[in-house]
Amino acid sequence: MKNNLKITNLSHKYKNGKSINNFNLEINSNEVVCILGPSGSGKTTLLRLIAGFEDPINGEIKVGNNVVFGSKYVPTEKRAIGMLFQDIALFPHLSVKDNIGFSLTKNNKYISTIKKLLKKIGLEGYEDRFSSSMSGGEQQRIALARALANKPNVMLLDEPFGSLDSSSKYDIALDIIKILKKSKTPTIMVSHDPQEAMRLADRIIVMLDGYIIDQGTPEDLYANSRHPFSAKLIGPTSSFIFKARNGILYTPFGKINVSSSKGISYEVIIRPEAFTFSKNSKKAFTIKILKYKYLGLLTELEISAHKGNKTTKFFIFSNILDKVLPNKKLIFNKEWAFVFPIK
Repeated sequence: MKNNLKITNLSHKYKNGKSINNFNLEINSNEVVCILGPSGSGKTTLLRLIAGFEDPINGEIKVGNNVVFGSKYVPTEKRAIGMLFQDIALFPHLSVKDNIGFSLTKNNKYISTIKKLLKKIGLEGYEDRFSSSMSGGEQQRIALARALANKPNVMLLDEPFGSLDSSSKYDIALDIIKILKKSKTPTIMVSHDPQEAMRLADRIIVMLDGYIIDQGTPEDLYANSRHPFSAKLIGPTSSFIFKARNGILYTPFGKINVSSSKGISYEVIIRPEAFTFSKNSKKAFTIKILKYKYLGLLTELEISAHKGNKTTKFFIFSNILDKVLPNKKLIFNKEWAFVFPIK
């Protein structure tokens, strides 16, 4: 059977309250799942529960065919789980081969095993180097080789690329993810960086206050966010509050139909993709631009909204700015507007 990880109805509680609430997740071999969420949402606690550093109050954790928490309990060192953290924690007084082989039995396969791992991570011939002479990316690869040395059934990554230089971060991260996928090791990665999750993960789980509030592929989450927090987290947005009148939200960009007609307020979260330009389109609306701020890929427009002194700010893509400024027209695509009732 291929490696997989299955978590069922998992809950955990600290003294000040619950941290994980009825958590369910299944990860297949060759799959990388990223957990996104703010500090305190339960991301790192989840990894600690899987590894056995903390004990849940109920639920089941199953690695492959083996229950490691639930009907039986398996201690950390016997769970066949690899871990890679932001703090690489290589032993500075040990060589590369001794760091990688720290938990291996020194038998006649010891050196050949280490050489195979070094080849796998693209660092052949580094056996006798020391971490002080290596770059951050090389050290992270060595830490990965050490984690893979015992052939883990699951890999846990906790902010593993946070300490890497931004110019090389994604190249190194993509190489490490490629190695994990090739070894068919189901992987959970915790991150606070949505762009990192979008680039590296097959599936993204968004956590808030110990609950899963949204999940899906990067493409699905970006285009079909199911919660206002995840909509804002996954990509650039502009956010507005409107009150429904007879089942309609009257926005500066056009009307949006909603199911309620009882004066309920809604949060409308709009991605820059919602705004396009066409000089002669009958669907275009006219705007009075008060000022704009160029931000590279995006430009923030401030326009006059309705009557009086009200203004509205929102993002458009900068590549249409040179057409929008002289013509003062935009087309609004409501498919890129996420509407959430305010409870």
